[in-house]
Amino acid sequence: MNEFGFLSATLTVYYQTGLDEFNEPMIKSSTFRNLERNATAQQLYTVGTTIVGLTDYDYIESVKTQKETITA
Repeated sequence: MNEFGFLSATLTVYYQTGLDEFNEPMIKSSTFRNLERNATAQQLYTVGTTIVGLTDYDYIESVKTQKETITA
């Protein structure tokens, strides 16, 4: 039976820094590496909103990306 093997996980936090000349939102992101394998959605949401909360920008969303190997 094949199995997944955890390699790494990152958290990307997206936030709006303002509006451009066409009144479209300007979106930026920050990526954080080396997440704990068992970090919960609530924990990651709290991290994302807290980090953006330290700025004057508006929080948009957080995305977790996980890399895994598939073994035989």
